[in-house]
Formats: sequence, structure tokens, C-alpha cells
Amino acid sequence: MDLSLLRRCADQGMTRHEIADVLGIPISTVSNNCTKYGIKTKRPDMTGKRPLKESVRQTLELRDKGLSYRDIAKRLNIPLHRVAAACQDHGSGGAKIEQRLTESQVADYVSRSGFDYVGGFQSCKKPITVRCRDCGRTFERQFHVFRDVANGTWLCNNECPLCRSDKHEAEREQKEIIKVEREHEAQKRAQQRAERLSREVSEELIKRLAIHVCKNCGNEFCQMVTGYNSKSYCSEKCQKRYFNRRRCEKRHKKLMARDHDSDISLEKLFKRDRGVCYLCGDVCDWTDGEERDGAFIAGPHYPSIDHIVPVSKGGTHTWDNIKLACRQCNWMKSDAT
Repeated sequence: MDLSLLRRCADQGMTRHEIADVLGIPISTVSNNCTKYGIKTKRPDMTGKRPLKESVRQTLELRDKGLSYRDIAKRLNIPLHRVAAACQDHGSGGAKIEQRLTESQVADYVSRSGFDYVGGFQSCKKPITVRCRDCGRTFERQFHVFRDVANGTWLCNNECPLCRSDKHEAEREQKEIIKVEREHEAQKRAQQRAERLSREVSEELIKRLAIHVCKNCGNEFCQMVTGYNSKSYCSEKCQKRYFNRRRCEKRHKKLMARDHDSDISLEKLFKRDRGVCYLCGDVCDWTDGEERDGAFIAGPHYPSIDHIVPVSKGGTHTWDNIKLACRQCNWMKSDAT
């Protein structure tokens, strides 16, 4: 292909289709050579060549009526970017529609949104002044908000900012009132709790200051003074002695209710068994003991009476059922048969 002839046709202002028709070659060959060698040709003018598509025509008509891109896309059920491209390509963009809007149309949009138009419209990107129908106060807001609300494409709540501010202020005041009431209730509960604790402490103090009589020693005592939490015993020692004595009394009653020898004594048994423990074979020691707090405390080798058959198992307190045993062996044998 002659490149000089191709450049001469391009310099004359011919398009690639015209060059292909003149030279009698395919359009693909012309395009490949123009791209390869950087030859610039005239672009074809498509205006008036083909009729507009039905969707584009409807888009332009709706745009001329003042509808937004979103309203047009929703009404014609086409993508939003196609609406924007059609309006921009054919001169029906946002700047064009602003020039076609009148005060009556703006007032109609505002009225359908639930407000009264006051004035101040210049463009869709600038605020206008409107009046709230509820409180009667005026405020400024962007025009496109009222247009979208009127067309049903605004998802947010379109309410008066002054009414909303008053509503929030009332809610804050209500929350403050509830907070103060809760604090008063908490203080009241705390006061009642303190009074109840004071009464309980007073009752406990009166109880601990009361005078009682010990069951064991018969002395009068006060829990506050002794520090022992009992109304019947002045100390833990008296309580143990009382229960030990009761246990011994019950055991003695059991012995007296059965056959028994009244002449049995520890001295006679010691003499009979010659002082030898029948369990361990050691000699019992009368001196194994000490005085402590006015009481005699026997040691491990002190002699004691041991029942061969324990009293708890039906044994009798007779000479044939007792033997001499040191205190330690007697305690270790316990109630074993």
C-alpha cells in the first residue's frame, strides 16, 4: 500500500471510511496502517447520522421535565450510569436542568415534601429557605433534598432540624429527670439499708450485753466480755466439761440399770491385779499425773478400770468384767471387744 497516498488523503480531511472507498481497500487495512504509522484522520460526525434510541429519547424527555438521574433510572428501569451518560452526551446535564427550574416548581417540590417555600433558590447545589408547618420557624436546606423526598428517592427522615433539636432536648430533659429519680431511689434504698443494719447491730449489741448463767460453772457472764458466742456457756472449756459430764452420767445410768458390784474401786482393782496392765504388761504408776487449773490430769501410765466387754456393747460393772489397764492402753482399746 502507498503510504504517501494515504497521508495525502488524511491531510485532505478525509475519514477512514472515505479513504477506504476512494482507494478501494478494506477499512481494516486503512485502520491498521493509520495506527501503525501514526497517521491521523478526521473523525466521522455522528450527529444526525442515526436516530436516538427509545431509552435515550425517553431519558432526555424526563430530564427536561426536571427529574433527577435516580428518578429516571427508577422509572425506566435502566442503570444509573446510562442515564448520566445519555444526559451528558446530549447536553441535558445538571447545569442545564437548573436553568429550567422555576420558583413555582421549586415551591411544588418543597410543598410535596411537607414544608412551605420561602425563597432563596439559585441552583440545586445551594440551600433554600423553607418554613416548617409544625413550628412555623424557617431554616435553610439544600434543594435536592426536597426534590428527592418529593420523588420518593430520599431514604432518610426529612424533618425540621429545629423540631428535631427540640425533640432531642426534650428527650435529654426526660433522661435527666429519670436519672435524678433513680439517684433519689438509690439514696432512699441506701438509707433504708443503713437503718436496717443499725437496728440489727443494736439488737445484736443488746443480745451480747445481756447477762446469762453458765450451765457448767453457774457463774454469770456477758458475751461482750467473754467473747464466746454462746448463751449457755461462758467459755469453750465449760462447754466441753458440761458435755463430758453428761456423757459420764449417761454411762453411769446404764451401769446402774444392769447387774453391778457396788464395792468396786480403782484401789481394790490395783491391788487385785498387782498394778500390772493386762494389755501391755507394764506396771501402772499412781504418780503419773499433774495438777492443772485446779484439776488432776492423768498421764498415759496412770491406772484405770477397763471393762472387758464394753458398757456400750452390753458389758456389766462386775468383778468378772473388769481388769486393770493403764490410761493410754484403755484409750487405745476404746470400745473394741
